[in-house]
Amino acid sequence: PALATSWDVPADGKSITFHLRTGVSFTDGTPFDADAAKWNLEHNAKNTTLDDFTHMTGIDVLDKSTIRINLKDDFAVPFLDDMGDPGRMGIMASPKATDLNSHPIGTGPFVFQSYSPGAKISIRRNPTYWGTKPKLDGIDYIQIGTGPPAVTALRSGAVDLIRFEPESYSTLKANKNVQVVAQPTGAYLQMQFRLGPSSPFNDVRLRQAVEYAVDREEINRVVNEGLGQVASQPFPKTSLSYNPLVANLYPHDPAKAKQLLAQAGKPNGFSFKMVIPGGNITNMERQGQLLQQQLGQVGIKVEIVRVLGSDIATQYYIARQGDAFAAEKLGGTLDAGQIYGQYGKFQFVAIYNNQEHADLDQLGLEAQSAAHIADAPKINQQAVKIVMQNAYEVPIAYPPQLMGFDTSRVGGTMRGQTDICDPPDLHNLFMK
Repeated sequence: PALATSWDVPADGKSITFHLRTGVSFTDGTPFDADAAKWNLEHNAKNTTLDDFTHMTGIDVLDKSTIRINLKDDFAVPFLDDMGDPGRMGIMASPKATDLNSHPIGTGPFVFQSYSPGAKISIRRNPTYWGTKPKLDGIDYIQIGTGPPAVTALRSGAVDLIRFEPESYSTLKANKNVQVVAQPTGAYLQMQFRLGPSSPFNDVRLRQAVEYAVDREEINRVVNEGLGQVASQPFPKTSLSYNPLVANLYPHDPAKAKQLLAQAGKPNGFSFKMVIPGGNITNMERQGQLLQQQLGQVGIKVEIVRVLGSDIATQYYIARQGDAFAAEKLGGTLDAGQIYGQYGKFQFVAIYNNQEHADLDQLGLEAQSAAHIADAPKINQQAVKIVMQNAYEVPIAYPPQLMGFDTSRVGGTMRGQTDICDPPDLHNLFMK
């Protein structure tokens, strides 16, 4: 978003005019201008997983530093919000780059140096960066497991900074040479249901049985070491969109779960396949196993299917492997887009989960186009009520994102991750 100095949105919300920063170049020397911005947006729009682009009808280059994105509906506000999220909109890369997957070329504070698959990514300070120069000469991202291997690497000096799991919090917090940073995020642990012709979850009573069978307190205690917040709905208590009317809708009640199973004609339970992110991710494994155990106690048999994070879009969603997906859902900064992205018409997750719901689509669009920002949370609360009464998903907990660095080697301060797929802000760190 910093590549634009300002932007204009008309009253109908059907376009965005960006005034681009001048004097900026990609790290290969190619100028960043309106033509480059248009090329990037059109290139990223070809990615079918970036569903925001389904609202875009075209791009006009007004001059060398001004572009206008045209939208088919009133979607300017959520589109703007997602422009700051590379996971949803892609990055601005040099049009002359030949292989963005193995050699990305951008405009940022660091220059890509090398990539060793499964081992390391190296970046170095960009001497021509247009903004405030980082204090670090470079960063080597070493691929290490986020559990005990990462803690061992930090202690031994093999790495200077790690992201770690809650299980290591007490140990690292007690280490006088480690600065721990705990950052709340918009992400939360949840289970998504896939509906459809062969899905056991077409019956709301079976979905509600799962809701009652899940012990969220236990999962938060075991998976997050009690550092997270138990979830009762898609928004945390700190959100204006939080709906207190559904906060206690599904307490842990195995007897109620069994009653619903019997009412649905499944007194002995049923079976389903639950996909979780593979790669031996500690918190995902713990959550998956606890869900399997808790549901098993009421007769629901869960087969865990592990799919690598890089393959979730193709295997779980597009290939429709599995009946449910239990993971850490990515969150954004705009509440209005959260429910719409999961249940709105033409949205990627909604399409492949067979969960495009007309009422939620309408409320999502209303929330995102609200004339006054204070009106959006009230609309979201209506949507939350529909989601939870119909048990379209199982909110579990809001986990913290935890980072730690060795203060004997690294100085300064840092802000942690605001999204599990975004890097932490390292601009104010320096090597001693």
